[in-house]
Amino acid sequence: MITSTIIRALLEENSVTISGLGTFFLKKLPSQIKEDIVYPPQNMVEFEYSKEAEGFDFVSKLSKWEQIRIDEAQTQVSEWLNLLEKGLEHNKSLFFDDFGTFSKELSGKIVFQSMLISQLNVENEGFEPVCLLSQKNVQTTQTMDEPVIDKRHILVKKKNKRDKIWFATTILATAMLLFALFFKEKIVVFYKTISTKSEIAMVIKDDEPENDIDINNLEEEDTVVVVTVPVSKNINKKNNTAIHLHESKDIHLPYEKGKYYVIAGSFTKDEDALRHIKEKKLEKYHAKIIVEPKNPRKRVCIGVFDNEEAAIKFAAQTDKNYWVLK
Repeated sequence: MITSTIIRALLEENSVTISGLGTFFLKKLPSQIKEDIVYPPQNMVEFEYSKEAEGFDFVSKLSKWEQIRIDEAQTQVSEWLNLLEKGLEHNKSLFFDDFGTFSKELSGKIVFQSMLISQLNVENEGFEPVCLLSQKNVQTTQTMDEPVIDKRHILVKKKNKRDKIWFATTILATAMLLFALFFKEKIVVFYKTISTKSEIAMVIKDDEPENDIDINNLEEEDTVVVVTVPVSKNINKKNNTAIHLHESKDIHLPYEKGKYYVIAGSFTKDEDALRHIKEKKLEKYHAKIIVEPKNPRKRVCIGVFDNEEAAIKFAAQTDKNYWVLK
């Protein structure tokens, strides 16, 4: 308690006197170079021993800060001095945490070696020794008031720059996270739109390469956007009767070259095609899934024709977005 009060008093004044012991001084050491190492400035505590010293001001401060009576504060100081003197009678030195070491010379004089006390060096916090390149004919120990100050400013600027970069990075990452959370649904919809347009481009490339379709103007759906097939100018008036799909347990229909299939949707998975049949109520057409070995797409078929004109007409009458696979 006494040592912490001494430190606190040195933060207000440059010296503190304790009756029967002596005076503690706060000494500011400038930057120095020793053996090619630049040491930053330090605030150290020096001690001047005097049995005749009187330190009523220190007792008054202790009474005020600890909120005790003057006589109680004086008792605490006396007990600490007694502990110090008895400790030095049986030991060469006596160490106090976060303060320093007391020792006693043969003459009876008490000396003190201060530690680097953090409370007294707040202004120098963050400064560390810096190694210099050794040069010939340069003194190994000299004061470096102006040059060392410049070096310290460079180190401080670098540290501040790193702190600003980390702060900006943290703010940016937080903002991106909040943006993603706030616009989560819109981002998912945008991703589905891009995926859907990619699937449409694949369908156009595989099935109808001659159709001129602008996929950027197509509307977004949960399953897939189908493409309307234009009616051929050369219409064969024969055999325009549809081959109706009969209801059977097998939902798959093998692809047969030379036939014309009215397609109500194209998907990548069977389950998506089945869900589309249910949602669009295509069971009344006995809808099937076309199985084509060379194409992995799962196309929903609602009618098979021998004639292209009849297939196109049936597709247009049923839904303008349905198209014909041949």
